[in-house]
Amino acid sequence: MMKVIALTGNPNVGKTTIFNALTGMRQHVGNWPGVTVEKKEGILEYRGQKFLVVDLPGTYSLTAHSVDELVARDFLLKGSADVVVNVVDATALMRNLFLTMEILEMSLDNVIIALNKTDLAEKRGIEINVKRMEEVLGVPIVPLNAKEGIGIEELKERIYQMANGKLKAHPVIPTYDPEVEREIEHITAALRNTPLAEKYSLRWLAIKLLQRDDGVIKLILRHLGKEKLDEIMTHIEEVEERYKRAMDLIIASQKYEFIDGLMHRFVRYSHEQGETFSDQLDRILTHPVYGLLALFGVFYLVFKFVFTFGMPLQELLDGAFSNFGEWLAPQIASEILRGLVVDGIIAGVGSVLSFFPLVFLLFLAMSLLEDVGYMARAAVVMERIMRKFGLPGKSFIPMVLAFGCNVPAVMATRTLDDERDRLVTMLVNPLIPCSARLSVISFLAGAFFIERRALVAVSIYATAILLALLTAWVISRFIIKGEESPFIIELPEYLVPSWKTILLHSWERSKEFVKKAGTIILLGSIAIWYLSSYPVEIGTGQSYAERLGTFFEPYMKFMGLDWKAAVGLLFGIIAKENVISTYGIIYGNEEVIASVMTPLQAYVLALVTTLYVPCIATIGAIRAESNWKWAAFTVFYMIALASIVGIIVWQIGTALGL
Repeated sequence: MMKVIALTGNPNVGKTTIFNALTGMRQHVGNWPGVTVEKKEGILEYRGQKFLVVDLPGTYSLTAHSVDELVARDFLLKGSADVVVNVVDATALMRNLFLTMEILEMSLDNVIIALNKTDLAEKRGIEINVKRMEEVLGVPIVPLNAKEGIGIEELKERIYQMANGKLKAHPVIPTYDPEVEREIEHITAALRNTPLAEKYSLRWLAIKLLQRDDGVIKLILRHLGKEKLDEIMTHIEEVEERYKRAMDLIIASQKYEFIDGLMHRFVRYSHEQGETFSDQLDRILTHPVYGLLALFGVFYLVFKFVFTFGMPLQELLDGAFSNFGEWLAPQIASEILRGLVVDGIIAGVGSVLSFFPLVFLLFLAMSLLEDVGYMARAAVVMERIMRKFGLPGKSFIPMVLAFGCNVPAVMATRTLDDERDRLVTMLVNPLIPCSARLSVISFLAGAFFIERRALVAVSIYATAILLALLTAWVISRFIIKGEESPFIIELPEYLVPSWKTILLHSWERSKEFVKKAGTIILLGSIAIWYLSSYPVEIGTGQSYAERLGTFFEPYMKFMGLDWKAAVGLLFGIIAKENVISTYGIIYGNEEVIASVMTPLQAYVLALVTTLYVPCIATIGAIRAESNWKWAAFTVFYMIALASIVGIIVWQIGTALGL
């Protein structure tokens, strides 16, 4: 059985870079059992031995306020890891060592500290005596510059030694004021004769009970009973009364004092901590006005990059699939089989797969912005706007994830502590255009707006985002009322990107697009081909698809669209790429489509596709994260919103002679 290595640490400390350096391409991404939080696992091979590396969610503490914290804490508590690698940012030791102390309080003797960003610490004049730090903390420490791969081999060696019993940690444990220590001892004594003593560090349980951790309170209640627990809580309230502060604040402040005392023994500052390049840049990029202009500029450049380099590749792939279909057609004698393979599968799936370069380049650009540290600044800029619309600043992260796929974005709302914030964010998230809708926008923009593709895409994205904000305002004011939670986000140092990490991220995210093309889109293309090809010359001579589309056509005409758009949108509920498949199967290529539709119709179709019902997977995710009521509400309001916007844009465009 493989030894298990757990990577833990604060967000933005370089944990993912270290994970990639240890595991390379031998990775798997899924969800933790029972919760919709991303679980990353990979295989490390060293000295002929294989290790399972588990990348735990980034967290600032182990008090279970969010699902991320709960997942990380439970994994460590259950002793699931043979080695715990705590990644610490050398430029922010005080804050990072807070989590380290919480881990050490669990009485773990298998902890290694990966001291990352030591190069940046040196540039800032922070001198860390690593050998002395090891002695003070009682934990093996490996200095790293993970971006450059410096220290990775030493980290592998330390992991190997500790996993095989050749290295042990003898960690220091934080101490508190005598009054707090007396309360810890009082609780510990009460728990000593319970089964908890065999499974947990009683000191750690006592500290978490003092901090009123919900999970620990429930755990202790089961073993001590309500009467004994009430007695302990009364003691805690008396201590808080004397301190005039809540116990979690008392423990946090005293823990920081303890860390500060330790740091004086191994950290020295060689010069004054002046304003850094990051600070200077942030004055512009987080400015209420300049920052917003920069945000629009950055995302315009993203789409310009995606279309400039992606469209030639898309056209190349599209031509390759078309030529392959033309070559294959004479080779298939059966007319039915030829229609299925050439007009159904190749035309449908091929038209979707040809947009893979654009999807990959979008993820590449987004990963680059994340890696250099810009996305956190974008969150700060957007927070000021989002507040006005009833959304918390933390909602920006699920919103950004939605640009890739709405399903994990909906799941990511679990990281929001407040139930009201979580629901509002979840309900408006499907309005953010995902990569599937990008392919539809690109398809129509490429056929009708060749010179203004990026501008058209940005206008549709901007419309969708604005409508998401307005919808959030309506929902938060009239449907789900409540107070927004405070916004706290860390601004990481701007860094030179790691292209290996960026490429790994981009591939990991965009390969789902290929998987979908080989499954859902394939089945959808076959269904669309069949419905648009049969029955032949029966009754009215209309195909099943045309009959289905004709039923909805009177409604579609209000938006200037015909039965073909109705069919595409209906199949688009399964997967948005099916809108492309429908037009690819019915018309064959962009030139034919451009001859039967006007640019205004194409623009309306792109808008409606972006705004109407999310795909089935997203609806299912909303139901799983809330209930059927909210899933049905999302479907209803998005159909209404898309219809209203489509009708308004068509009517205004027609009135202006467009």
